Amino acid sequence: MRGRSRLDRTLARLAQWRAQHGGRGIPVPEEMWAEVVKVARVEGVDVTARALRLDRSRLEARMETQPAVEAAQTGGGFVELEASRLGLSPRTVIRFHGRDGERLEVELGAGAAIDLAALADAFWRRRG
Repeated sequence: MRGRSRLDRTLARLAQWRAQHGGRGIPVPEEMWAEVVKVARVEGVDVTARALRLDRSRLEARMETQPAVEAAQTGGGFVELEASRLGLSPRTVIRFHGRDGERLEVELGAGAAIDLAALADAFWRRRG
């Protein structure tokens, strides 16, 4: 859960900065915004804005203007699933979380079949 610990660290840094600089009304430094954007690309806009008590629309605007350099540098990720276990329980939930804050949730009943690779490919390649 690297993203969650990064969110916690960013929350602590932001709280310390707010305590030292008086909080509301004083612009958050660019360096801090850059860190917030990185966290939001992992955790999602809503979760990050709520946790850090920041304006969601401002965070979205920052995400659009700040390129996802980190994502480009790390390339695509790989997730290994034990496909034989999918669909065995009465309820299987598959969740995708995009760096742009978009989410997809698919709930499968027991024995349901799904082309998980095609679903993942469609989600990661979508255009906003």
